[in-house]
Amino acid sequence: GHPEKPTRLSCLGGTLFLRFERLEELSDLEEAISRLKHAVDLSPGGHPISLSHLGISLLSRFQRLGELSDLEDAISRLKNAVYLTPDGHPYKPNYLSNLGTSMVTRFRCLGDLDDLEEAISKHRDAVDLTPDGHIRKPGHLSNLGSHLVLRFERLGNLSDIEQAIFRLGDAVYLTPDGHPKKPGRLNNLGNSFFNRFKYLGELSDLEQAISSVRDAVNLTPDGHPNKPKHLNDLGIIFRARFERLGQPSDLEQAISRHRDAVYLTPDDHPDKPGCLNSLGNSFRVRFMHLGELNDLEQAISSLRDAVNLTPDGHPNKPHRLNNLGNSFLACFQYLGELSYLEHTISSYMNAVDLIPDGHPEKPYFLSNLGSALHYRFERIGELSDLEQAMSLYSHAACASIGPSTTRFHASQQWILCARTLRHPSLLDAYSFSISLLPQLAWIGLSLTDRYRELVQGADVVREAAAAALDAGHPETAVEWLEQGRAIVWGELFQLRSSYEELSSVYPDHAHRLQQLSTALEHVSAAREKSLSSLSEQTQIPDDRATVSLEQEADRHRMLAIERDKLLQEIRRFPGFERFLLNKGFSQIRASAHSGPVVILNAAKTHCDALIVLADLDHVIHVPLPNITLERSQGLQNTVKTLLGPGRVVPGDKLERVGKPATRGYISWESVLATLWNGVVKRVLDGLNFSSPGDLLRIFWCPTGPFSFLPIHAAGLYATQYSKPGQKLSDFVVSSYIPTLSILAPPPKPDAAPSQGLRLLTVRQPPSDGQSRLPGVDTELKYIRAVVQNSPSARTTLMESSVGTVEEVLALMKGTDWVHFACHGIQDTSSPTDSGLCLADRRRLKLSDIISVSRPRGGLAFLSACQTATGDKDLSDEAIHIAAGMLFAGYGGVVGTMWSISDRLAPLVAKDVYEQLFRNDTTPDYREAARALHDTVERLRDSNASFVEWLPFIHVGL
Repeated sequence: GHPEKPTRLSCLGGTLFLRFERLEELSDLEEAISRLKHAVDLSPGGHPISLSHLGISLLSRFQRLGELSDLEDAISRLKNAVYLTPDGHPYKPNYLSNLGTSMVTRFRCLGDLDDLEEAISKHRDAVDLTPDGHIRKPGHLSNLGSHLVLRFERLGNLSDIEQAIFRLGDAVYLTPDGHPKKPGRLNNLGNSFFNRFKYLGELSDLEQAISSVRDAVNLTPDGHPNKPKHLNDLGIIFRARFERLGQPSDLEQAISRHRDAVYLTPDDHPDKPGCLNSLGNSFRVRFMHLGELNDLEQAISSLRDAVNLTPDGHPNKPHRLNNLGNSFLACFQYLGELSYLEHTISSYMNAVDLIPDGHPEKPYFLSNLGSALHYRFERIGELSDLEQAMSLYSHAACASIGPSTTRFHASQQWILCARTLRHPSLLDAYSFSISLLPQLAWIGLSLTDRYRELVQGADVVREAAAAALDAGHPETAVEWLEQGRAIVWGELFQLRSSYEELSSVYPDHAHRLQQLSTALEHVSAAREKSLSSLSEQTQIPDDRATVSLEQEADRHRMLAIERDKLLQEIRRFPGFERFLLNKGFSQIRASAHSGPVVILNAAKTHCDALIVLADLDHVIHVPLPNITLERSQGLQNTVKTLLGPGRVVPGDKLERVGKPATRGYISWESVLATLWNGVVKRVLDGLNFSSPGDLLRIFWCPTGPFSFLPIHAAGLYATQYSKPGQKLSDFVVSSYIPTLSILAPPPKPDAAPSQGLRLLTVRQPPSDGQSRLPGVDTELKYIRAVVQNSPSARTTLMESSVGTVEEVLALMKGTDWVHFACHGIQDTSSPTDSGLCLADRRRLKLSDIISVSRPRGGLAFLSACQTATGDKDLSDEAIHIAAGMLFAGYGGVVGTMWSISDRLAPLVAKDVYEQLFRNDTTPDYREAARALHDTVERLRDSNASFVEWLPFIHVGL
C-alpha cells in the first residue's frame, strides 16, 4: 500500500470523530473507529497519532453505549500512544492528557482509586510539559483541575479543591472568548466552586458557582450535546442556593433547568440517570417547601427511573439509592404509611452497602439509615432498631473523613439514642461531638462563617458537662467546658503562642509553625478588614475589590490547610500527640492562680457551679437545685424587661442613659435576690466564705443564660438586709472571664516600662453619626487631671486627634492602656460587627480589634454602652468587644453589660483612675478590678439606681 495511506485514514477518522462530537450521530463514530483501526493495522511499527485518535474514539463509544470492552481497549491504545512517543515530542502532553481522561473514566465506572491517582499524575505531566502560551495549555489545566475535584469528592482533602479551583481558573482565563471549549471549562470551574461551598459553606463560593455555570449555559448553543449537562449542573446549584437562602425563585429555576436537561438528553444516553436524579431531588425539595403531594410523586418516579437506569457497579448508584430513600422518607413523614418507611430503609441499606469505606459521603449515608431506623423504633418500639441506629450514628460521627457538619449531626443523634438507652457510650458521644466543634469553626473560614457554623452546636458543651457530672466526673466537665467554649477566640489566641516546648525539641517545625501562624493571622485580619469595608459600602463593589477579596480568601484557606498538615505531622512525634489540643484538668487549674474560678453551667437537666482552685487537684462541685435552665432564661427575660426597649437599641440612636428600677410586678431586687439565694450563696458556702473579711478575687465563667445575668451584683438589697454579709460584693471582688485559658500562664510581676506608662484616650468624634455625649469632655478632663496630679511614675497621656479606625488601631499598638469614651453597639443581627463608634460613621469592630498585635497586659477601659453583652444565640462564644480586647492582648477590661449613664460614666472613670494612680509606682492593670469594685460600691451607696451601677463589670485579670 501507499505509505501515506495510514496518515490519510487517520485524518479521515479524526474528522469523522469531530463531526460526531458536534452532531452525536453514532454512524460517524462507528466509521471513525473503523478507519482508525485500519490506519493502526497498516502501521506495524506503531502510529501514535492513529492510536491516540482511536483511543479517544473508543472512549467516546464507551461513554455513549457503556461497553466496558471499549474502555479497556481505549486505555490500551492510549498507553501505546504514550509509550511510542519520545520525551520532548510536541504531541506527548496531548497523549498523556488523553490517557489521563480514559483512566478517570474507568475510575468513574469502577471506582478504583488507583485509576484516579494515575490519571492525575498523567494530567500533571501534561501540564508541566506544555509551555506557557501553548494553545493546548488551557485544556490540560482544565482536565487536571476537574480530576482534582473528583479526588476531593472521593477523599475530602481540602488542598485538592483549592488546587482545582486555581487550575480551572487559569484554564478559563487562558481560553479566549468564542472558543468552543470555553463553556465546558466555565462549567468545570463552577462545579469546583460548588464543591467547596458544600464542604465549607461560604456563600461567595455558591454565587461564583452560579455565575460560572450560568455563563457556560448561555455560551453553549442549542443542540450542543453538552447543553443538558450544563443545564443540569446549574439547576443543582440553584437548588442549593434555595436551601441556603430560601428564595422560591431559585427552586423554580432549578426545576426548570432540570426539566430541560431531562428533555434534551436521549433516553439511551449515560447522562440520563443523572439528570433524572437531579430533577427528582428538586421535586422533593419543593414538596418539603410547599407540601404538594404531586411534587413528591414526581420525585419518587424520577428517582426510581434514575436508579433503574444506573447500571450495577456504577459509582453513582449508592447516591441515587440514597436520594430515592430521602423521597420515600418524606412520603412516610407526610402520609404515615409504614410501607414507605420500609422502602426508605431498604434504599438506604443498599446505598450504605454499595458506597465504599473511606468515601466522604459514607457518614451521611450511615446517618440517614440511622434516622430511618430511629423512626421505625418510634413507630413500632423495637429496641433493636434504636440500638442499630445508635451504632450507625456512632460510626458516622467517628469517621475520619466527611463534612464536619454531617459528622457533628450524627454525634448529636448518637447522644439522643444513648440517652434513651442509658447506654455507657453517652460520654464518648459527647466527647466526639465536642471534638468536632473546632472543625465546624475551621480557622480557614471567615469570622462570620465560623460563628454561623457554631450555632448548630450552641448547647452541646453545657449538656455534655451535665452528663459528665451525672457520671461523677466533674474534672471532665471542666475540661469539656474549656475545650468547647470561646472556640474562635481560643484558636486566634493559639496563633500567637510561642511553642517553646516544641522549639526545644523540634526547632525547625516550631519555626515553620510560627511562620504559618503569623501569616495566617495576618491574612485572616486582612480578609476581615476587606469584608468589613465591603459591608460598609453603599455602592456595588467594583471587580478589583471583589477579586482582591477572593485572593485573600484563597490565601487564607491555603495557609490554614498547610498549618493543619504541619500540626498533623507534629502530632506524630513522641510526646506531642496532644499538641495544641484540649488541655487536661491539671493544666487548666493552673489558670486559677489569682483566685477561685467559678464556672456556672446551665443545662436542661440541672444547673451547677464548678469551682477550680490552683492548689486543689479536684473540682468543687456545687449543685444549684433551685436554679433550672428555664428559670435562668426567665431571669434573663426579666432583666430585658427591666431594661425596657433600650436594652438593644438600633445603631444610629444609642444613648448612655439609665432605666427605671422596676416594671410592674418585677424588680431588680427580686432578680438579684434570686441569684444570691440560688447561685452565689451556695458558691460562697462551697468556698467556706462564711463571713465578710478581706476581699479576695473571684473569677466568674458563666455559660448559657448565666452570661447575661449580673452575677457580680447578686445579693439582698431590701432595707432589712443592710448589714454586711448579704451581698456578694461584701465577700469578693468579681471579674468575668470567657475561658480559663485567658488567665494562663501565671503572671510575672510587670517591670515598669522604661518610657513609663502610655495611656491612650479615645473620645467620641463629631462625625460618628450618633447623638452627642456631653459627659465625654468631662470624663477626659478628669483623666488628664488624675494623671497630671499623680505621684506615680511618669505617664504619657496620648489622645486620638481625628478618631478614625485606622488612627486608633495604630495608636493602640504603641500604647499600654486605652480608654474609650464614646458610643458602643452590640450588633444583634451581625455580632462580629459589634464595635465602638468612631469617625466617619464607622465602627472599631471586633474584626479590627483582634488584628491588634501587642504584648499581653495593660488595661482597656470601655466607657461605652454594651461592650460586654454578647450574642444570644452563641452566649458561650463571648462575641463582644470586651472579650475582643482580652484576645487582642489586654490583660484586663472595664466593660458594660448594657447602656450606661452619660452623667455617671465620667465619675466612674475618675474614681477608678484615682485609685490606680494613687501610689508613686507604675499603675498595675491587675488592680483595676478592685478599683472598679470600690467605685461601684460608693456609687451604689450614693443612692444611684440599679441600672446606673449594675452595668459596670471587670473582665479578665
